[in-house]
Amino acid sequence: MRLYIFILIISAVGSAAAAQNLLVENITVLSSDAGSIHPIRNVLVRGGRIEKISPKRIVVEDDVRIINGLGKFLTPGIMDSHVHVSIIPGLGFVGDVKAANHSVIVDAYLEQQPRSLLYYGVTQILDPNPGTAWSKFESTPQHPDYFRCEVITSLNSFPAVELPTNVAKIIYPYWVIEPSSEPESSRKTAYYEHSPEAVVERIAESGAKCVKLYFENGYGDASQWPLLREETIARIRSAAKLHGLPILAHANAVDMYEEALRNDVDVIAHGLWNWGDDNAATGLPDSVTTVLDEIHKQRIGFMPTHRIIAGLGELMIPRTLDNPEYLKVTPNRLLAWYRTPEAQWFKNEVIADFGGLQPEQIAAIFEHGTSSRGSRSLRYLSQLAHPLLLGSDSPGSPSYANQPGLNTYKEMKMMALAGIPLESIFAAATTNNVAQFGMDNDYGAVEEGKIANLLILRENPLKDIEAWNSIESVILHGQIIKRDTLAVKN
Repeated sequence: MRLYIFILIISAVGSAAAAQNLLVENITVLSSDAGSIHPIRNVLVRGGRIEKISPKRIVVEDDVRIINGLGKFLTPGIMDSHVHVSIIPGLGFVGDVKAANHSVIVDAYLEQQPRSLLYYGVTQILDPNPGTAWSKFESTPQHPDYFRCEVITSLNSFPAVELPTNVAKIIYPYWVIEPSSEPESSRKTAYYEHSPEAVVERIAESGAKCVKLYFENGYGDASQWPLLREETIARIRSAAKLHGLPILAHANAVDMYEEALRNDVDVIAHGLWNWGDDNAATGLPDSVTTVLDEIHKQRIGFMPTHRIIAGLGELMIPRTLDNPEYLKVTPNRLLAWYRTPEAQWFKNEVIADFGGLQPEQIAAIFEHGTSSRGSRSLRYLSQLAHPLLLGSDSPGSPSYANQPGLNTYKEMKMMALAGIPLESIFAAATTNNVAQFGMDNDYGAVEEGKIANLLILRENPLKDIEAWNSIESVILHGQIIKRDTLAVKN
């Protein structure tokens, strides 16, 4: 265990080893606070952290690289709090049968993935379902700072229930044994090791930032899976509080939100797009506003993850694979596979679930029905001035439409289309996430003493959401990286 923690520490500071001494002159500094625009600032970076910010000229030695930022904008790097680095869009988890049958493609994706995130300005990520490939992510030469949120599940509840038991135990090593959910012989030999208290303690020792629980009893209107028992969740919650670990809940339906709220979670990941009997409502039904009001009252973190539904819709549209931005972050080998009949497996499953409707009709249902409900819920919370968290849930589903980095940018654009003010989106992408997960001493603002994970933009994201796509350079622990060097090479 000590060796494991030592490796984690080395990985966390690995990016800083390549840090440069850097001075960005005459640049406009943006932040999400009240005085959000600071024109003509000089920002000095040493040892991977911001040493000095001044409106006056800073005199430096010869070992400092100087960048002229006149007419440009300096922002904190983006934090995406919902990225799954062990899932390949369209192929599933590393180690699944589909992924195992395409190892060359998987390797190409895993090599490009961190660069794609950086290409779109994502300098920190939280992975709330790490799987088995996260160490590969951290071993790449250039990667966003990586943090984990470990899943606690039982073998007969979602998501472990969807997998063969031997596979589930590998992907979800922090599974718990609940009374009567395992054979007596199993409880005698493994009960303590897989008790809520022991599992949470191991998660804390591993360096994870939070615990994730799934409130999911079935897709859509289905309810075939049992949830963790309330007494089990209570024990998990008590142990998590003891170790200072917030609880992130997966939920997307009104009844599952109610379960999450009843169990005192800290963050809810996924928009409220399943309204049950009220799905056809044109406004916001009382059942939805009651839940959203309670989220605001309890100050629970809210992560809308619009791109799950949007990605399902885009899977139905052939032109998705021809998007020039998509081509910049998708390895050619993977892109070629997406054009094969084999890669259409999930698209065909979705079409079958919709009773054979045409793909264009299904795309419209996702856009104007499910996604619209999520947008209305999000807009309601925003009007309450509730702080939002940016999370793209990349790739989210087996849809190959949701590529890393690009998916984060599209999530931000969808928030804007839902009517969320640009200042709120800025905060969701920079300050709110790091504050929610206890990282605000190091990230989230252009401030002296913070880690120099920064973006140099040509346009102002407080004026236009598409400015987040005007990145000139990414600064990662003080190392300046030209954006075009991060695009797909092969």
